Amino acid sequence: MPVRRPAPRTTTEVPGTRRRVPVDALLALAIFLVACWQFLGAVDDRPMHRDEARWIHRAVYIRELAHPFGASWDEETWIRQGGTRDEQYRLRAQPPLGSYVMGLGFLLQGRDLPDIGFWNMDHDDAWNVAHGNQPSPAEITTGRRTSAIAGALTVVAVFFIGARLTNRAGGAIGALFLAFHPLMIYLATFAGSDAVLALTVALAAVAAYRLADRPTAPRAVLLGVLLGLGGATKLSPLAVTLPLALLGGLALLWGLRRDRGTLRLGVALLAVPLVTAATFIASYPYLWRDPVGHTRALFSYREWGMDVQGAAWPQVAVETRVEALRRVGVRLGHEWTALGRISDQFGALELAIALAGLVVLFGIVLRRGLFGAHALAAAVLAGQAAVTIYGLRVDWARYHLPILLLVATGVGVAGGQAWSGLRRLWALRAAVRHGQMPSPRTAIPEPSAD
Repeated sequence: MPVRRPAPRTTTEVPGTRRRVPVDALLALAIFLVACWQFLGAVDDRPMHRDEARWIHRAVYIRELAHPFGASWDEETWIRQGGTRDEQYRLRAQPPLGSYVMGLGFLLQGRDLPDIGFWNMDHDDAWNVAHGNQPSPAEITTGRRTSAIAGALTVVAVFFIGARLTNRAGGAIGALFLAFHPLMIYLATFAGSDAVLALTVALAAVAAYRLADRPTAPRAVLLGVLLGLGGATKLSPLAVTLPLALLGGLALLWGLRRDRGTLRLGVALLAVPLVTAATFIASYPYLWRDPVGHTRALFSYREWGMDVQGAAWPQVAVETRVEALRRVGVRLGHEWTALGRISDQFGALELAIALAGLVVLFGIVLRRGLFGAHALAAAVLAGQAAVTIYGLRVDWARYHLPILLLVATGVGVAGGQAWSGLRRLWALRAAVRHGQMPSPRTAIPEPSAD
């Protein structure tokens, strides 16, 4: 069993390095502004998608949150009103956090919450417009701007992840790769919940490495809350608690025999699923009447919805996990690529670079131990990607965004390691030029991961 070795602490925690904090802050601010430039500039580039109408309609959930025991959170209210299955079972169709964020985005931008009807997928655009179900152009722009800010914050989180796993250069490379990636641009300018999901997962990865750096109860609670909020966005992050709990069990057993710090980490990780479940239930008043039964209804409805979509559009149906992996390669290796914006010939290169970076990250995890910062951050990102691929039943582009987070991290690790290699070569060249041939073991220091 590998021992959890003390990981390098973040620059904000190491005494005498406060002068570095403004550098990280300035880099994060610059990356945020670049991402906003990319995303906000594209919010009006395409017509409304009908899914956006539903998300904008659900922005009123944030108002109804003030009445958690009201009729709006009782499914019988909507069943009695009749209509399509989607209309009757709207509460189990989507978890609520994306709707809360959408409503908050409207309020922060000084706009009233939308007053539109539920978009009926069984009818065409003209019918829905006639029945008051279409948002106005201004409402569409407001919803897309909300997603754009969530996307920009995700890019900043990827910077901090990459900087912690390698160095600042690696963090910047991974973040800018994500900011300029066409899939990220598309979903960060879509009035929906996908950008919010990416943000919660990326922040959970940050919280995970911070917990490994110093296992404390508040940090464990923060990680559990972020995963619970992720589950309240798209359900799948709830399953990410499983690998974390497994690592917690291993850390607990190892810590009982060898190390008190690892013991604390094990206890903290085992508490994460409990906090996640509590956060998930607390966030959704629909679940309060029957937490177990209504949670099962959420998952059952999600499975039913994918089956219906696969039957309606056979070209996007995914039958096996091998086919799911192939679809990921097609989507992120050919159809949606950042380097493909330069030349189609470079598209497949991205996945190769990302895979190389992930192999390097795996090697770092083996070297530093299963209970270090690298391992926990990788567990969150890889766990989310694995859950997404395992659950992929229909191949819509938006389902690949959590996988893109892992790809961006791999690109950042590869870039960070390349930057470290260049620094070593530069130091070697400088030493040789001054007639000071370095010792293979001691002359060239290992570049910092901070």
